[in-house]
Amino acid sequence: MRVSTGQIQRIMMQSMQQGGADYGKLLQQMGSGDRLLKPSDDPLATVRLQGIDKEISAIEQYEKNALQVTSRLGQQETQIDAMKDILLRLRDMTVEAGNGTYELEERRALTQEMESLKESLLDLVNARNEEGHYLFSGSRTDVPAVAETTPGVFTYQGDDYQRQVSIANGVSVSANDTAEGLMFNGGNLLQDVHDFIQLLDTATGNISNDVADMLSSMDKGIGNLTRTLTDIGGRINGLEQVVATHGEMKVFGQGLHNELSALDYGEAAMNMQQMLLALQSSQQAFVNVNKLSLFNAL
Repeated sequence: MRVSTGQIQRIMMQSMQQGGADYGKLLQQMGSGDRLLKPSDDPLATVRLQGIDKEISAIEQYEKNALQVTSRLGQQETQIDAMKDILLRLRDMTVEAGNGTYELEERRALTQEMESLKESLLDLVNARNEEGHYLFSGSRTDVPAVAETTPGVFTYQGDDYQRQVSIANGVSVSANDTAEGLMFNGGNLLQDVHDFIQLLDTATGNISNDVADMLSSMDKGIGNLTRTLTDIGGRINGLEQVVATHGEMKVFGQGLHNELSALDYGEAAMNMQQMLLALQSSQQAFVNVNKLSLFNAL
């Protein structure tokens, strides 16, 4: 089989074009740092990369959720801790009011501060977040948790809903607590405080039984707040550990991603040298073939 000079030239031209295309692709890879410029470059690696990207995206969403819940729980913790301080102060004043030597005048002297503390407690129970939503109303975040529906009557207006937020695959955490659990767990603490203040402002006889009842109510309330603070602290610690784990998983996933997609510049530089040599050789051979002629042999 005879091969014409024209056929040789076409074959060599195709070879140089392919070499030029490969060289151009390598330049693109080196410019972008990516080994894979299109899925067909490595279909199996592309599928694995899509899976890794999906997993990293899910981790980032879980991480975002965990950080948001941590912030919300931190806000609640601050408010509840302040409520506890107020109740402790009210308890001390209740003990003082039970002093058997106090007359009506001495008891009335306590009521002004106790009334102020009650209002501060109500403000804390009805605290809002930066978006203007009430923290302790359950799902009814657009209404105050506790309201004085009629003069001297305090009512919980929210519900017992606790929002569950996903922080990992199959793992969720409560993002809120309610004033029902804080102030109305087995009673109505704000109502009790209000009624006791009214009692101190009017009672002239022995109030030892009323003091005992008030102390019992306050101790129950302080216990509710303490348990909630402990629970919130546990949730925050758990969330911090989850966020740390998510960070490690992201680093691992990004490392796998880089292993599959990142270009090895050392290997690429060697390939570039080889391609340049091959192109130069092909070009020189093409020039020599073009010089071939029967007249040169005569």
